[in-house]
Amino acid sequence: MKAQLAAFAGLFLSGAGIVPILPVGLAQGPAVSNQTPAGTMSSKAMLDEQSSYNLSVTSQLVLLDVAVRDQRGQSIRHLTQNDFTIFQDGAPQPIVAFEAVDTTDPAQATPPIHSTEELEKIAQRSPVTILVLDELTTKFEDEYFARYSLKKYLGEQGDTLSDPTLLLARSYNRTTVLHDYTTSKREILDALERHLAGNDWRAKDPSQADTLLGAALASLVEVAKATEGHAGHKNVVWIGRGFPGTQWSNLTPDHAEAVKTAIVSCSNLLRDARITLYSLDPSGISVALESTADSNGVLATTDPFGGQIDFDKIAESTGGLAIHGRNDVDHMIEQAVEGGKAFYALAYRPPASSEDDPKKFHQIRVVMKNPQLIASSREGFYAESAESAEESAATGDLSHARSLDLAGAINGLMVFTGIPLEVDRKNHTNQYEVTFPAASVDLKETDGRLIGDTDLIVVSFDRKGKRLSSSGKVISLHLPPLPPDKIEDRKVTVTAAIEDVGSPARIRFVVRSHSSGRIGAENYFIADRNSRRDPSTGLKAARP
Repeated sequence: MKAQLAAFAGLFLSGAGIVPILPVGLAQGPAVSNQTPAGTMSSKAMLDEQSSYNLSVTSQLVLLDVAVRDQRGQSIRHLTQNDFTIFQDGAPQPIVAFEAVDTTDPAQATPPIHSTEELEKIAQRSPVTILVLDELTTKFEDEYFARYSLKKYLGEQGDTLSDPTLLLARSYNRTTVLHDYTTSKREILDALERHLAGNDWRAKDPSQADTLLGAALASLVEVAKATEGHAGHKNVVWIGRGFPGTQWSNLTPDHAEAVKTAIVSCSNLLRDARITLYSLDPSGISVALESTADSNGVLATTDPFGGQIDFDKIAESTGGLAIHGRNDVDHMIEQAVEGGKAFYALAYRPPASSEDDPKKFHQIRVVMKNPQLIASSREGFYAESAESAEESAATGDLSHARSLDLAGAINGLMVFTGIPLEVDRKNHTNQYEVTFPAASVDLKETDGRLIGDTDLIVVSFDRKGKRLSSSGKVISLHLPPLPPDKIEDRKVTVTAAIEDVGSPARIRFVVRSHSSGRIGAENYFIADRNSRRDPSTGLKAARP
């Protein structure tokens, strides 16, 4: 896994500016063993969410979010477990868990949400919609039409959206949070009005294919890492080209190996974060995915990236769609969003394999008992499993893999929920306390104690987004073990001091677990966020 992550990082870092990296080393910090009682959400509830609902291959279960439609494309509700059959590599698999999710049902409706913090406190399992405006690979005239279409789609919705919605924009340098999670249609529309769209020359330059590939994959990785702590399904609606397709035969062997490693890692991160991706491009051309029938006569998709590297194939491999050649983009958006409102969560236990090629693609097919119904779900997974994350280099500097992991978390505004953070300022000083659940950093029992290392990085910015100070250290956590019958509900608090430089408007705190690679990131706003002219917001400052 270390070599794979290094190759992954090398791919994204090979083009200057693809992923801006914080130039900061990590100093070894003191051991931390202080903990406080659990807060508003009990650790038992949190552990239940992580261990029984947010399932993945690494927990010996595969979780599939399955959308079912009829021949007219209408969502089908009120199905039971007996209506589904799951095949892996052509062999039927017993379904061990089943749940029908329908956010349009008043009994499952999500309460009003206006931030990531509210989402994680009161709707931990709610499905969410993530809208991404692709401003790197989409021509300016198409960007305008996409924004117009998104406004048109929103205009036809009620004042309260059924799913919490996050609005992002992807440019060459960053993924920008235009608005945090909200169920308010007006808040999303206001953010669109205040956003100045980008117009990057690379969108029209065919020689920039590597740059576009790296930027798009890095953005998908960032979204996956940021949202992996949320237990609910994520419907990512990517409005734009993503990146142009490339044939494997056009790559050198070394480059092809790096790209393959990057795609495998990205695919598995999307899987573990429960992300379904929809790619909407009104100016593109759709290419059919290669497929074959297995010995049971069941249509089985081959490795989606066996023929060429294609953003559409990433979308289709997650169970989403790639929609092209249509001018009704508002209806394209509606179709994609609807896919995340009603679906079925099915889990099965994959067959054991003692000799598995880490890059082998295991095919998954969900077949309906009623042949008139069509099931859409993840097409498979790569055998690669999550291992311990790469430690810091001997010099104390960030390794390439950890730099890639941390780049988006450090430089953006998006809240990363892999490790839920609470930040408190101590009496209006430059001292801050960062608190997180001990269970979220995957401590290991060693010599009678629970031990683990975490990175703590703190960056301050002024009102215009200029970085004022940055610091980082490795903190070793040492906690006494719990009795066998007690659930881990402790919280760890670490302190951080901000350099007295300039007039900070925002402080960014990032915590990363060495053992699991999970990341937590949170902002502490000293100045009113609406008064800032920080380019990381992607918004014009509000009028006074």
